[in-house]
Amino acid sequence: MMLQGKTVFHKLWFFLVTYVLTLKRFDLFLQGALLIVILLETNVYLLLKRDATQGYHTMLVEEWVMVGAAGVEVALGAAVAWFGRGRRQFALSSWLGVTSACGLLVLAFPFAVSVPANVGWVTDGAAGVGQNCSGTITELCGAATGLSSTVDNNITGRTVMLVLTVLLCTLTKVSIWSHGLTYLDDHDPQNGPYFYGILISIRLSLGLSGNNWLRPGSVREDWWEAHLSLCMLTLMFAVLFTLFPTRMKDCVEQEDRTINTGFAASLGRIVRNKALWLQTLGLSFLSAAVFCFVHYDRAYVQAKFHVETIRQDPRTSRTLSDIFRSLVIIFFVMIFRVRFSARRSDGVKASTASRVAAVVAIFVAVFFIVITVISCDTGDVAGVTDGVYNHPNCSKSCGCNLKTSGFSPVCAIDSSTTYFSPCTAGCSACEDLNGFQLFHDCSCGTGTQRAVRGACALLSCRFAFSAYQVFYTMMLAVSAACFLMQGMVVIRAVHPADKAIAVGGSFAVVALLAFVLGNLLYMIISYLTCAYSYDALCLLNNPSIWTAAATSALLALLAAAASIMASRAPGALPEPTTEL
Repeated sequence: MMLQGKTVFHKLWFFLVTYVLTLKRFDLFLQGALLIVILLETNVYLLLKRDATQGYHTMLVEEWVMVGAAGVEVALGAAVAWFGRGRRQFALSSWLGVTSACGLLVLAFPFAVSVPANVGWVTDGAAGVGQNCSGTITELCGAATGLSSTVDNNITGRTVMLVLTVLLCTLTKVSIWSHGLTYLDDHDPQNGPYFYGILISIRLSLGLSGNNWLRPGSVREDWWEAHLSLCMLTLMFAVLFTLFPTRMKDCVEQEDRTINTGFAASLGRIVRNKALWLQTLGLSFLSAAVFCFVHYDRAYVQAKFHVETIRQDPRTSRTLSDIFRSLVIIFFVMIFRVRFSARRSDGVKASTASRVAAVVAIFVAVFFIVITVISCDTGDVAGVTDGVYNHPNCSKSCGCNLKTSGFSPVCAIDSSTTYFSPCTAGCSACEDLNGFQLFHDCSCGTGTQRAVRGACALLSCRFAFSAYQVFYTMMLAVSAACFLMQGMVVIRAVHPADKAIAVGGSFAVVALLAFVLGNLLYMIISYLTCAYSYDALCLLNNPSIWTAAATSALLALLAAAASIMASRAPGALPEPTTEL
């Protein structure tokens, strides 16, 4: 292979331009950047939760930071998108670089406790210490202790940098969608659904699994390794995007110099676009229905099926279901990507995308209704009565710290009674049988005074829990397809020059309605259905938490209605009459 150019530098640049700096590579790098930023954001939330577990923050720190990040997106989303529209690859690179730098500064404020108190009885193979019934710290099946008494002089600086990193991750995601996606769409509009589809697949499949991947490492002494790796990968993508040209030779969308692209003029055009804002309203409803429910998925599973979700129980492990979920989402979205890509030179029409989104949103509502009605007889948890938790008298002297253990149910063998945790059952000894825990000397037990890990309803709820996982996966897969079609409306319903600010403005409205107001709505549902709370964080909900799934079903129907109205509203440009 002969490379053109007189010098090594020219030959290298020719190689990069010809074989690396292509639209396919830009698409691949954008996918990687979105995944890494989501994982970095997830890891930061886990580090904040680690400090909260140690008693330095309220246990609701994650919820409040999420609301604050959404508020920043509301205030700056449209501006971020507009300011970078001229050189989108550089704007994207800048946000990635700043986010990486801020994340790296977190390493300057290490945790005071080298091996922090873990949050449960099982530490994924790591040796740990635990609190037994007597309240003393002993080695007990890898169990974990409570709050740290160590003074952490780095807590203020670390918290500030962690929160700033979350805020920058939020704005970087806005840049990825408003600058990166529209860059791809400008060059190959007929494959717009393909580009959008793969990004939303990453968001709903691999992105939602990040919590399970990163949680074990976030509480270890070597927590900085994962954090450093994510920051450096973010920086790597920042460097890569700077190499791409502002416009490639085969760019389809040409700059229109006859239209005023000032911020006020652009914002005015998208504000007057009825199709855009009706669909944005539908996107907001669906985002609240899906993402807010996903955020409370663990609480829902604990309340409806009494399944332990903080740690991995081999009998109820969701690892395989997470992998299966990712494959189903990717496969389902692929069908829509293939169906609506490369069918027209300018891509799928806005009205067509709205109608398809409406139909798919109805199916999302149906799956939420099924999730609502799935239930089983979980029985009672000792101490939980009428939505109030009273510590069992048989273990009051144990000094249990339920904040760190969370809902870690055990079943007393002789009485078939479910207790909140091994400590509340009064257990003071444990035997590990290849990952299966058998507890001894339980003061709340009778006869043998033994208890086994897991709620007593574990076997009777197995089928219901399996059904829930199947319909939960299907709900996410169908939602991903709906997000794909709604997102294409946002891009197709505006003038090509306004695509970037339309995406940024639309995401700002979604952040307000879904991630501020919507998250507050689900927080209220969690509060009203809470059976036991600690430091304002609900550790166990009542089965009446089914209202969260019912609320999501209603929001999905509202999203369908908004999409139908958007299909009948005029967009910025007249659409051809040809049908797909």
